[in-house]
Amino acid sequence: MAISRIIYASLRLFCLASFLLIGILAFAGTAAAATYTVQPGDTLYLIGQRYGISAWELQQANNLSSTWIYPGQTLWVPDRGGSTYVVQPGDTLFLIGQRYGLSYQQIMAANNLTSDVIYPGQVLRLPAGSYQPAASRGTSTDYSASDLDLLAHLIYGEARGEPYAGQVAVAAVAINRTRDGRFPRTIAGVIYDPDAFTSVNDGQFYLTPDATAYQAAREALRGYDPSGGALFFWNPAQVPANSWVWTRTIITTIGNHVFAR
Repeated sequence: MAISRIIYASLRLFCLASFLLIGILAFAGTAAAATYTVQPGDTLYLIGQRYGISAWELQQANNLSSTWIYPGQTLWVPDRGGSTYVVQPGDTLFLIGQRYGLSYQQIMAANNLTSDVIYPGQVLRLPAGSYQPAASRGTSTDYSASDLDLLAHLIYGEARGEPYAGQVAVAAVAINRTRDGRFPRTIAGVIYDPDAFTSVNDGQFYLTPDATAYQAAREALRGYDPSGGALFFWNPAQVPANSWVWTRTIITTIGNHVFAR
């Protein structure tokens, strides 16, 4: 009987240890997993909470047109040490790499690409350490989620349909104004400054931004400024020749907009 009790106790300890080991391994696997299978009751928000990322990042990483998901669906979960990028018209792996301080070979490897052919709308994974574009290293990142949302609305209201660089440039103008003493010091103050932007006046600012607008806003907040430091922009085809804006010094033209100081 004593021997039986010892064997029974040993078996219980072995089972308990095995259970704990499996649990630890399962937890570790979940924390480092690159994919996740959607379970009943899951939402992008709840999955994002589990992995420490936002629902929006999950949606973009999986190229989802909405937040709707279904049980059994396999989602790619971005590494918390990396980022994603939505390919824009005219992009190449080399140009994307230049912007984010990566080689095109690194991007190819991160996405298991066998060639350098990419297409607009494609979601690329960017390796860890590539969150900030090379052009923006050392710039301030003291911005809030509200700032990002406001800029995305501004971009969508003012420049949807414009080249990607032109969308980033519109957000950059708003940011540049916060650094100039003639304008309000905050992004909200700049955007809601009376008659500052047509989209705020005509209501297009309040439309729901798309994924590209948010991505362009992020790049502008990280310091990417295709406008060259502009404080103004307008569409020459829609502004009368006697308007005061033509007194400003034009720096560059992107798409249908000119950018000036």
